[in-house]
Amino acid sequence: MNVLYIADPNSIHDLKWVNQLSQMGVSAFWLPRTQHYKANHSLIQIDTIRDFSIVRFPITIWQVIKLKRLLIKYKIDIIHIMYAEPNALWCNFRGFLSVPMFITCRGTDVLKTIPETFKKHTLINYLVAPLYKRAFLKADAITATSSKQILEVKKFTTNVIQVELIRTGVDFKSIQQPISEHSQTAQLIPYLLFPRYIKPLYNHEFALNAIALLPDTIKQKYKMVFVGKDAGDADYQKRLLAQMAEMPNVDFVFLHKQSQAAIIELYKKASAVIMTPLSDGSPVSALEAYACETPVILPPLPYDEDLFDSSFHHFPYWQAETLAETIVKVLAMGVKPYVGEHKRTLIDVKANMNKVYHQYQKILKLKHN
Repeated sequence: MNVLYIADPNSIHDLKWVNQLSQMGVSAFWLPRTQHYKANHSLIQIDTIRDFSIVRFPITIWQVIKLKRLLIKYKIDIIHIMYAEPNALWCNFRGFLSVPMFITCRGTDVLKTIPETFKKHTLINYLVAPLYKRAFLKADAITATSSKQILEVKKFTTNVIQVELIRTGVDFKSIQQPISEHSQTAQLIPYLLFPRYIKPLYNHEFALNAIALLPDTIKQKYKMVFVGKDAGDADYQKRLLAQMAEMPNVDFVFLHKQSQAAIIELYKKASAVIMTPLSDGSPVSALEAYACETPVILPPLPYDEDLFDSSFHHFPYWQAETLAETIVKVLAMGVKPYVGEHKRTLIDVKANMNKVYHQYQKILKLKHN
């Protein structure tokens, strides 16, 4: 089975899925967006594709012709789109491409970005919004990583399609690996970890406001570790650094983008992992930290209750004081979460990739009938 992934080779989550599916016998071919290009000789990267554009529609048509040629050349059976915005728009050419198309929704794509095209009253959005709806209706299979995402997709497609819940998943095998003797965590302990990358969506300024309100005893004891220096929004990073500089009594550590193994080590040794995103699906970072038996603090968002139950710590209001109080409470408790067998099955990446593989088989069977 040859599958073409319109995906980001820089994404840990995309790599995790494709690696797991490759182990099941899928021959994986990568076609990243041009802006995501990354030479990696361990990947079969056949080309890059420019984004779908209404304004530059002749270029879009040329990209579709190029895509058709690649499908024929590499004998592709399925196109799997790993992030719906803007990549799902290629499904509008499903008839011309003559290959089953599979959309995976990750979170922000269908919780925030695509719904905004239906709300903004601009000429471009008047044209693009119905194309998103049509693209989803043309897709042969659609999956999402949270129940909230499914509701949003059904909302803008007027509830006429099936969307299957398939989590991004946690690789328990990598989590069970022993921590390196040369681990960077040894010099950080004790610390609080803020692992989401440096983008306005992740709302780090709110976390910094809460840090400013923590008791001096906590500020003196714990380092505050942020991840993704120089790998996100540069202007946003400058604002965060300026905000950090206003707290000279707090020991901030700002790490560069981490490998998967390194981030797992950071989860394992953190006293608590704290996340304050403005929107979220089923965040793998939170599930990985939880699988490492580290307390996780999350914001008041509509997370799936079957996963993000009381074993996670949710601060109830969007108030810096409330987050600060939750941090104090969690540190005082010092209780590690327990990952039971049922929860483990729900979040295991291999179990979830079995569902994806089953979807592949299903849509190929329908194609040949």
